[in-house]
Amino acid sequence: MAGCDTHNVTGNYYWSRERVGLGWGGLGATVGAAAALTALAAFNGWVLLLGAAGGYLIGFSIGYAYEWFNRLYEQNPKTIAIEGRVACAGRNNGYPGAPIFSDGDWTFNVAELAVTAPGGLSVAEVRTRPAPDWGEPTAHEVTDPDTGLHILHCEIGSSIGDAVAISHMVGTIGGAITGAIIGAAIGCFVLAIFTFGLGCLIAILVGILLGALAGGVVGDLAGWAIGAIADAVNDFDGKGQAVAQGCMVHFEGTWVTDASHQHNEIHDIKSMQILGCSEVGSTSGELVAATVGIGRHPTGIDP
Repeated sequence: MAGCDTHNVTGNYYWSRERVGLGWGGLGATVGAAAALTALAAFNGWVLLLGAAGGYLIGFSIGYAYEWFNRLYEQNPKTIAIEGRVACAGRNNGYPGAPIFSDGDWTFNVAELAVTAPGGLSVAEVRTRPAPDWGEPTAHEVTDPDTGLHILHCEIGSSIGDAVAISHMVGTIGGAITGAIIGAAIGCFVLAIFTFGLGCLIAILVGILLGALAGGVVGDLAGWAIGAIADAVNDFDGKGQAVAQGCMVHFEGTWVTDASHQHNEIHDIKSMQILGCSEVGSTSGELVAATVGIGRHPTGIDP
């Protein structure tokens, strides 16, 4: 089952990807290229390219982890309760451990929105008021891509996203260091004799690049496995599967501005009640009784 995507009416939905890919990755590439050319003390195209490529992977991994743990800005009040009909329900799947494509969260787009607590907080505020510490003038209105309905995006956070963000960075950096050592052990005793040191540096840079690539993949898969085990222990899928498209729900959770997508959402849902289920847009449905406790907030497990 695919997760629930959102469409920004205004704003840049891919702000975080561009910030990590161009900003952090670009910084890493610049530092890597400069360090490689400094070590050579002369210009060489291959040295420049390899240094930039390895630096990009390292910079990207550091930036991804940093942005992941700093993307959610808490609102005031921190906890709100809303009711509405679920226009989309699904889990973010994709290639296991690929941080750009999947974080494993259960996601819900809630339409026909009403705010039940605290009193005096309007639907417009919940959707568009920026978090106090975010620093932008507004959070951007979003719609459900399939139905076109204005919604509030709500999530139950998986442990996979946190675990992958950390292990991808650790794997990339660890792999780069290991690759550099192997490259030096092989290249600096063989190639340096024939290339006056240039082959030694190239061997090290190739080792860094290949090691960072391999380490990132291993880190992704390890993080995905660790997160999946933690989710299984916490009955994560059982909680998410309790909600289906068309259900009238009461969600209580942490109200945040997600800087990565520039919109407001509830992340994480702490508890939910399913009031009844029917087709989206219908006013009838079979009432069911279901309450699910979650107990996570953007910075980790609630004390």
